[in-house]
Amino acid sequence: MTFDIPAAGSGPYLTLLGITLLPALLPVLLARRRTLAANLKTMLACVLLILPFTAFLAADVSRNSLQVRDGKVQVKAGYFREYERKLADFDLAGARHGNYAAIDPAQIAWRSNGVGLPGYLAGRFTGEDRSKLFVVMTDRERVVYLPAKGGQSLLVSVKQGEQLLEALRNAQLQLTRRDWPVAQPCPASHAGYRMIPAGWRGMPPFAWEAR
Repeated sequence: MTFDIPAAGSGPYLTLLGITLLPALLPVLLARRRTLAANLKTMLACVLLILPFTAFLAADVSRNSLQVRDGKVQVKAGYFREYERKLADFDLAGARHGNYAAIDPAQIAWRSNGVGLPGYLAGRFTGEDRSKLFVVMTDRERVVYLPAKGGQSLLVSVKQGEQLLEALRNAQLQLTRRDWPVAQPCPASHAGYRMIPAGWRGMPPFAWEAR
């Protein structure tokens, strides 16, 4: 199953545009006595020098994906940042979705290894409680927080947050049922009893109960 990560707004792209143009303007401002033609050549050279880097970052911002398949959550942020964990690694009881500001355990303190632009965060971050987070945030209003039982938790912007959590819970339940022991025939010593499923009425898996 694939879930859509919202496209980033104009913030990161305007920031990258500023990063491209500002260094080009500085030589012109510092060398006012030069001719217009010389200033234009300097600006063009600076833009051509910086443009490949900012163009790559702009393309990187738009390459984000989230998939749930083969019992795993797989996230890609840009060209090089990836996150993959088994469903069993998540504590879905503590999962949250909604506005980023309202999810206290997911608050970010600083960036460890990733990209931080206005309106776009991607990579590995450290939370205010010193927890480790893998983050892909393009929309602060639509965020899902998946706490891990150990290691990096996941904080990601998703268009269908509620549907994602429902799909994860159903998939995790199916994996749990798959791991249940196979029922065995009733032995002669248990005649008059019936087998009940795991956890029913607080009993151990596949306990025997009197009919």
